[in-house]
Amino acid sequence: MYLIYGESYRLLEEEITKIVKNNTNIVTMDLSVSTLEDVIGEATYVSMFQEKKFLIVKNATFFTSAKSKEEDQEILFKYMENPVSLTTIIFTTYDKVDARKKVYKEFAKKYKVISVSNLSLNDLMTKVRDYCFQNKFKIDNETNTYILNACGNHYDLAYNELNKIFLYYKEPQLIKLQDVKEIVSKALVDNNFKFVEAVINKNSKLALKLLDDLYTLKVDPIALLMLLAREYRLMYSVSNLMRNGFHKNDIAKNLSLQEWQIDKILKETSTYYEDDLKTYLKELASVDYKIKSGAGDKFLELKTFLLKAL
Repeated sequence: MYLIYGESYRLLEEEITKIVKNNTNIVTMDLSVSTLEDVIGEATYVSMFQEKKFLIVKNATFFTSAKSKEEDQEILFKYMENPVSLTTIIFTTYDKVDARKKVYKEFAKKYKVISVSNLSLNDLMTKVRDYCFQNKFKIDNETNTYILNACGNHYDLAYNELNKIFLYYKEPQLIKLQDVKEIVSKALVDNNFKFVEAVINKNSKLALKLLDDLYTLKVDPIALLMLLAREYRLMYSVSNLMRNGFHKNDIAKNLSLQEWQIDKILKETSTYYEDDLKTYLKELASVDYKIKSGAGDKFLELKTFLLKAL
């Protein structure tokens, strides 16, 4: 058995591939829709052909700080005493494991735990270069850096953009920077700001849709919280300064903004009370604390805030 955890979908998949290799008898289950009892049932089932089986179990959050049922853990403990030799179980989770939990401690004593760390910039550049090479493309450092910057140094997003680039060229060749600037989706950067704009404009339907899209892209909710907090803080500051008799050009200098930005913020602020803005800032600070202390799920906490604020 294995436990693999990390934030990158692609890196997790690469670790799974190393274990599975060329085997084709693979079963995938998800603990967000199945139970651990279902998983153990599948693990103990062996076909009449006695084939080696790989069972990939996603969202194994019972290894993390998330709450889990004691009876589920007991099912796993019992299986660990007498596992099926033909079945290899690979548990995965995107959340950090809780090393204090009994289930983690017992698992780690007998089986392998693989932590997939976020990659450094040098490692990311090597990954991009290697993936291009695998597909018979060449890429220089400047173009490589541009792609990673556009993707926020996010390996999964860079991987997706590279696939778009390969399709654009149709056949292997040198990837040119001027082409990449046209191909790489500006939405990777713009979507964050579109999300913030939808929240500020109280467009709940669009904000929640964009949040789901950003969840799929595994954008860090902390970055979204910071952008939202910054916008609310500016709105509160501009509103407060205007109420105290400051002119727009003075406010712009004071906040290091352009006058057109002040006009935009004033338009947004017109639908808010100052007390509401203070409340939202306090709530965002609370959400930020819960996420960073491990007391709440990142996207769930952010979505809960949106449902209240919108």
